Amino acid sequence: MTACKRGDFLRALERWNPETRLVLLFGPDESGSRDLASAAAKRLADPADPMAITDLAPEELKSDPGRLADEAASVSMFGGRKLIRVAGAAEGAAEAARLLLEAPAAGNPVVMLAGDLSKASGLRKLAEASPLALAIISYPLDARDAAQWLQAKARELGLTLEPGAGERLLAASDNDTGILASELEKFALFLNAAPEAPQRLDREHLSLLGADSAEEDLMLLVSAVVSGNRKMIERQLQLLEGSSAIPALRAVARRLLQLAEARAAVDAGAQPAAAIKALRPPVFWKEQDAMIAAVSRWPMPRITAALAAMLAGERAIKQPGGPGEAAGWHAILMAGAAAER
Repeated sequence: MTACKRGDFLRALERWNPETRLVLLFGPDESGSRDLASAAAKRLADPADPMAITDLAPEELKSDPGRLADEAASVSMFGGRKLIRVAGAAEGAAEAARLLLEAPAAGNPVVMLAGDLSKASGLRKLAEASPLALAIISYPLDARDAAQWLQAKARELGLTLEPGAGERLLAASDNDTGILASELEKFALFLNAAPEAPQRLDREHLSLLGADSAEEDLMLLVSAVVSGNRKMIERQLQLLEGSSAIPALRAVARRLLQLAEARAAVDAGAQPAAAIKALRPPVFWKEQDAMIAAVSRWPMPRITAALAAMLAGERAIKQPGGPGEAAGWHAILMAGAAAER
């Protein structure tokens, strides 16, 4: 079968086919692959067995390819199902995977985490071609999917997110599910939260413990850019001096995308306030008035030009021998100047 996506795999976990021997997790979003591996461990490993998960190193499989099939066919000390996990799998694990899929029997599922495998990868081709394997490709989540993932993970840990807290976590992590999971687990521990005793996570907690402690300056910069407040832009740039401009470029781009969606609605006849309040994920209530004003200040051609400038700024930073971080900060400053005009 061809590679499936996150949602398909989560549904497959709920209706697990015991004949499935191999789960190959790969793709550009390695945090997403690790998150899916955690979901597989919770669903497929026997919770009553303290030795329910066996970790194998790729080097072990390269030197002894038959080890994987042997482990998959072994019986747990407590008689339940085990999960075999291989992190950092690469082409060297292809032979072990082939022997696993061709073995006469294998009662324990194997989860392999690989990087961004190309379509020419032998390991990927093997998993995609076998009816006994699932190949799952992980792409970075878009804004809507990331917001849904965040809410579900928070509920799982017993956290209720104050309006605006989720948006700030997403902005601070750039939608990276690995960072988000780590942050939420930290807050759940701090607040002594549990599904049966949920606790409220608010912006004060983010400022105290989370990635949001530095994010406040970044969000103020974003607000200054869309409002055209040149003095505040310059102040925030001074506060962010020495840090990477890429998170700021991406944060401004996310706000510009929201503006573009609202601007399109206004151009189609909607009132600015209604257009802003209809955005999903919702704009934090304290920022709604500024966004409503910004919709009138930013016509669509200006939004498009500013988005292109954010992308060009990030490319310039990554260019070998290029202007470096200064290109990104300059792009942000010019976007704010355009809004001021």
